[in-house]
Amino acid sequence: MAEAYLQAQSRTGKGKQVSKHLRNEGLIPGILYGPGEVPALLTFDKKEFVTLLHTSGRNVVVDLTVGDKKKVKAFIYEIQHDPLNGDIIHVDLKHISLKEKMDVTVQIRIVGIPFGVKNEGGILEHILHAVGISCFPADIPDDIKVDVTNLHTGDSIHVKDLVHDKFEYNAEQDAVVVHVVSPKVAAADEAAEVSTAEPEVIGEKKEEE
Repeated sequence: MAEAYLQAQSRTGKGKQVSKHLRNEGLIPGILYGPGEVPALLTFDKKEFVTLLHTSGRNVVVDLTVGDKKKVKAFIYEIQHDPLNGDIIHVDLKHISLKEKMDVTVQIRIVGIPFGVKNEGGILEHILHAVGISCFPADIPDDIKVDVTNLHTGDSIHVKDLVHDKFEYNAEQDAVVVHVVSPKVAAADEAAEVSTAEPEVIGEKKEEE
């Protein structure tokens, strides 16, 4: 289980102007909530929070200290970014119990080069890049590794093939994670996508923005 430490401070003001002022001061506004608890408005030091993400990642159990209060276990449930510059503008954390299962989304990482790619001219297509799981906080993986070394052209790996004894998948069991296709199939799929695109009518006046 990845674990990290984070310091937070309580805040009273809220709203766009307050949040903008906090961000100008190098702080990130956020909130801590949990079952049966009154949501707590918080601020985090931007540099400290970014460092936590870089060193521990998103799926980390956070030992959160608010002011000089006792630490609580928390999980980063949502990070909001500025659509223009990508800066973090708000963070949602949830108070969790290490004895209760939780739902999280984990990235899928491909390992190896398929036999069908090296020896049969196939093309590897990575379809599902992340998957939802349910598990105890101590069992949250950094990612889910999928070994594709033995895949031949025409072979696929589905969610149901990713057997793990520490968690359950919150996804369609028949969902395709990766498959190896022939160049002809890949070209046909691409052509089909192009043909289904809505054609532009020549001479039709475009609607003004």
